Amino acid sequence: MSIRGYSGFVKGMATGLVVGATVTMLADPITDKQRNKLQKKTEGVFKNIGSMIDTAMNVMH
Repeated sequence: MSIRGYSGFVKGMATGLVVGATVTMLADPITDKQRNKLQKKTEGVFKNIGSMIDTAMNVMH
C-alpha cells in the first residue's frame, strides 16, 4: 500500500477521534476537574498513536 493510502487512513482515524470526542462531550457534560484529567490522558493517547504511526511508516520503508 502506498503512503497516500496510509495518510488517508490516518486522516480518517483522526477525524473519527475528533467527532467521537465531540459527540461524547455534548452527550455528557463534565466538570472542569474531569476535563483536566481527561485532557492529560488524551495527550498521552495521541503521543502513543503518533509513535505507532511513525513506527508503522518506518517499517514500510
